[in-house]
Parts: sequence; structure tokens; C-alpha cells
Amino acid sequence: MNKKLFLAIPFFCASLFLRAQSVDSSGSPWSIAASPSFFMPLVSGDFKVNDVFSPSWGGTLAAEYDLRLAFPLALRLGTSYTAAALMPVAGIPVPGTLNELGLLLGAASGIKLSPLLRFRGFLDAGLNYGSIETGKGYPYAAAQAGIGLDMKLGKDFIARLDTAAQYKFGLAGGVAASLGVVYKLPVSSGMSTAKPRFMDFDSIVLANIFPALRSHYDEKSFGTVTITNKSSQAATNVRVSFVIRQYMDAPKECLTIARIEAGKSVLVPIFALLNDSILRITEATKVSGEITVEYNGDIQQSRTATILVYDRNALTWKDDRMAAAFVSSKDPWVLDLTGNILAAVMADRNPELAKNFQSAIAIHEGLKAYGITYMLSPNRPFAQAVVDTAAVDSLKFPRQTLGFRAGDCADLSVLYTSCFEAAGIETAFVTVPAHIFMAVDLGLSPAQAKARGMDLGDFIVQGEKVWLPLETTMRSAGFGEVWRKAAGTWREASAKGLAAIFPIHEAWNSFAPVGLPADGSTIVSPAKADVLRAFKAELGKIVDSELAQRLSALGTTGAGGQASVKSSNDRGVLYAKYGFYPEAITQFQAAAQAGSVSALINLGNIAMLKSDAAAAYVYYQQASKQMPGNAKLLVNIAKAAAALGKSSEAAAALKELRKLDPALADQYSWVATAGVGGARAAGVEDAGVLWF
Repeated sequence: MNKKLFLAIPFFCASLFLRAQSVDSSGSPWSIAASPSFFMPLVSGDFKVNDVFSPSWGGTLAAEYDLRLAFPLALRLGTSYTAAALMPVAGIPVPGTLNELGLLLGAASGIKLSPLLRFRGFLDAGLNYGSIETGKGYPYAAAQAGIGLDMKLGKDFIARLDTAAQYKFGLAGGVAASLGVVYKLPVSSGMSTAKPRFMDFDSIVLANIFPALRSHYDEKSFGTVTITNKSSQAATNVRVSFVIRQYMDAPKECLTIARIEAGKSVLVPIFALLNDSILRITEATKVSGEITVEYNGDIQQSRTATILVYDRNALTWKDDRMAAAFVSSKDPWVLDLTGNILAAVMADRNPELAKNFQSAIAIHEGLKAYGITYMLSPNRPFAQAVVDTAAVDSLKFPRQTLGFRAGDCADLSVLYTSCFEAAGIETAFVTVPAHIFMAVDLGLSPAQAKARGMDLGDFIVQGEKVWLPLETTMRSAGFGEVWRKAAGTWREASAKGLAAIFPIHEAWNSFAPVGLPADGSTIVSPAKADVLRAFKAELGKIVDSELAQRLSALGTTGAGGQASVKSSNDRGVLYAKYGFYPEAITQFQAAAQAGSVSALINLGNIAMLKSDAAAAYVYYQQASKQMPGNAKLLVNIAKAAAALGKSSEAAAALKELRKLDPALADQYSWVATAGVGGARAAGVEDAGVLWF
């Protein structure tokens, strides 16, 4: 190996690591390292292949001192001892063992890989003294450059693994390795361990914290701190973090900056990821928040600030969407109550009225049966809070309102929206001067609502959504009254430009929902009979009203002719869809007697809906003679045949259907494998008929 190359490698490695980052500036700058060592000679003194020295074992004891500079650098002073057997040369035996004592001075630096691991580099030079057991000793120079890995074992101890290129001038060169332990000396009284500080905290501005908005603060700043580099050098790898130790699981990193030049200031937004424990605060309290800035690899500076944390029910109305954070659709009480209310009315729903409309009736009547009352908050009512938007109001979580069985307009709106969201129905808050209520997404477009004869003036239309408003404070009123009262309030306020609607799902993008921690408690749902009785009474009113509007839109039956026949059939279809079968049969029979094939088919549909597949089959067969090759009729025939167990006839009808309308055939391909009853297990809707 070339002598210059061998010497250049260690110095090149060392130069790289002297540019690396330091790791740890805590504790005393002094540390003691002890380790056994092993040396493998590779070349002799004249840089020929070694044939004189054998591998040697020994040990080292070294002291290190961290200079605590902006540039990471530690000084090393160490002693070593090794013993190596000498090999015979040219057949002449060499007596004894070479014993070496060494004294080396050097420097080290490192890179922090993780909180426990550090990658390091070092460069040492000094003097060795070697002697053979039977001969005289001689001094000679030595040098080494190497790399290593440190692993923290605790506060004061570190495991260290090193490997180095080592050269003993005039004797041998090779590779050395050691595995030992480092002990960091304790800080003595009066010893200064401070590194030069670059940063000043020029200003800290932190807003008060509302526990219900704990998720909001993770992405939205609630304060700022200005940091200024007051030194004459640039600060690098700057990281700013914030923590409230009793309410955060870990510090929240607020900003990372690659470099802040000397004399420059940076405005840093403050964020916090608060944990669930903050929702246990029932009285406003002051806490200490700590802002920490780390830079140049291992320098830390911190500043604390006092923050007022309000109770868990507090909020302001600077942004009405904040109330969405209280909408707890997954609260155990809300899920249990909503599920029981909807289950109580499941079998008595109307087949035609919009599903969300019926769920709105059930939930309102169910909460009324549960015994929720309206009670104005005596201390911080919503009406006063919205006049002064900076004023702190109090808002109950839905479980609290259910527990108290009372609440003001904001509390009740939160409870209602929570129940509807638990049922999978989108909701919105509606605000007018000094009042808040809620609305339910009907699941209909404006065009679909008009087709049902609905007066859009009784709803809130926003784009392609139709919202059903509900006045939550009218606790003794039936569904129809609370709906029309809310609709009137919206019309009056919106005409003056004083009404607003805030969809909950959109509000959750900024103010994510939070809930009270589960406590194992349960809720007692209202009696099923009470819920069902109130539901059926209100449902009947709504169905009668909507049906009447749709019938009115059809006009009168007239004195005769095809228009009169069609009108009778159409009226029969409406009656049938809403479940008024006797009235529907009367209309269909009149049209059928006048020669309407559609009415004949629809009589078969009524029979199917009443589980009389045999009668339906007869009607369909009669109609098919007058209306052969009709795709929709073939679907009904296939259903009736399948219900009667006539699987071959059902298959034949579907085969013919596929020739006429492949898409419709795909939609009803399941009929071929349906059991008696003509419907598959996937749901009752599959048993629906096609009206003519």
C-alpha cells in the first residue's frame, strides 16, 4: 500500500466528521471512557505486508471535554496499553512480547441519529512507548482516525463501539476496534454548562383555550411567538415546539426553519394537540405552556407562559360553526337513544314519503317522549352571547342535555343534530338574530321536491339540497308545528338578510367533533308505544298533506274519455304508493272497466304488495295478452311466477326481457333465483313493483 495514501485516509475521514452536528449538551462537559481494544496489524513500518507483529489486545482509558461551542467539538485525552507477540523474521526467532504504553490527544464530533443513537468521528495523535521484555524501550509517534456509534444506556452511561485506522510510526499500521462504556461526570457546583445562546423571545401572544376545540388547535394557530437571533452567527436547523404538559402527550412541533441569519426575527404560529383529559375541566383554570426553540443541533432555549383554559362547555360565538364541535354523533347515549327511536317506528314507515322526512318525525317525537324540556340558561344565554360575540357562552354536550333533560336553543340544536348524524342524516345549524335552530337534509333535490308537490317555501333550499328546518325549543308541539315555525322564522329573517345556515359536515372541517369520555353509564329510552303513537299521528298528517297536494296537481277525473281514464289510473298509483290500497283499488277498477291495461297491471301490483301472488299472476297474464312484449310487465310477471314457484316461467320472462331491455334484465336478474315471495333477502325494496 502506498504510504501517502494510507496516511491520507484517516485524515480525510476525520475532516468529514469535524463538520458534523453535535448531540447532547445536557449535564457536565466532562466524560470518562474505558474499553478493551483489539489491533490488527496490516503493514509494517516500511509499508510492506506485515510479517513481524501479531494481533494485539489491550485497553484504553480516555477523558473527553465538550467545548460547548456553536460548532460541535469535544477534546479527547487518553492512555492505552497493548501487548503483541513478535513473529520470527527470516528464520531468526524474536524473543518476548512488545508492550506498549500510549498517550493520545485528539478531537471528536458526532451526528444525532435518534434520541438514543449517535454516530461519531474522531482524530487522535500522540506518543507511544514500546519495549520488549528482554530489551530496551523506545518512544515513537502514533495516530488514528475512526468512526463509532454511541448508544445511551441511561442518564449518565453510554455504550460505545469504535473502529479506527491506526498507525505506529516506524513499526506497523492496521485497524483497531474497541467496545466499552462512557460515564458522564455529574455537574459540580459552580460549573457552567451553558452554551452560547442565540435566540431571544421578543413577544409571546397566546389566546385562551376552549377544551371543546382541542382538535382545532392542532391545525389552527391560537397564538404566536417572535424569536430573534441576537448573535453574530446564523442559527441553523431551528425547531420551535409547544407543550402544556398536563394536557398534551408530547410537544407539538410548530415550525422548522433551516436557517435564521444574525439579527433576523421570525414570527412563529403556535399549535397544540390536546388530549382527552382536557375535557375533564369543569372550571376555568390557568396552566403553564412551554415554548422551546432548538437550533445548531443541540442548543435549547425555553420560555413559559400562563394560559387560561376555560371549562369544557365554554365557547364564544365569533364563529357560529364552533358549535359543531359539540355535535357528538358517536356518543353512546346518542347512539342508543337514536337507534331505539328509529327501531320503534321501522315497521310503520310510509313507503312513499321521503325517508329522511320520516326519520325527522320519529326523532322529534322520540325526544319529546323522552321528556326533554326547554330551559333558558340563567347565566350565559345564547341571545346575549351573540350580541357580544367575544363573550363566553356555555353549551352542553348532548349527553349532558339528555342527563338534565333540559337545555336552551343551542343545547337542543346540538342534541338534535347529534341524533340525526348518528342516524346517518346530514344536518345544519340555522342562525337568525339571537336564536339558533337546526335543519335536516331531506335527501331530495329541489326538482324532486317540486315533483312531490312540496312548497319549497316551507324548506331551506341551498344549491341542490333541500333542508327541513326544525324549531327545537317547542317541546310540547308536534312535528308539523315545529317544522312550520322554523320555516317561518327562516323566511322572515332571510328576507332581511339576517339568516344563515351552516352544514355540520362543512363546519367539522374546521371544528372537528369531540365527545365526553365514556363513563360506562347508559340511557333509558322512552317507551316504544309512546314513540310509535306520536309518530303515526304526525306521519298521518304529513302524508295526508303531501298526498292531497299531489292529487290536486293531477286535476279532476273529468266526465269521461281517455283523459279521465288516465287520471283515475294516476290517482290510483298515488294512493297505492302512499299505502292507501282501498282507495287505489277503487281508482284502478274504474279505469280497468274503461279498458285501461295499465290499471289492470296496477291491480296486479296491489295484489303483489298484499302478498297475493296468485291474484297478481292472473292480472299480469290478462294484461300481457293486450300488451305483449312490454319490458316492465315482464319484470312483474317474472316476480309473480317466482313467488308462486314457477321458476321456469320466471326464467322465460327474464330471457325475453333481456332481448328487449338488457339493462333492466341485469337489474332484475336476481328474480330467477328468488324464493317463494319473489324477493331476495337483500331488502324489502327489492319486492317493489313497477307501476304503469
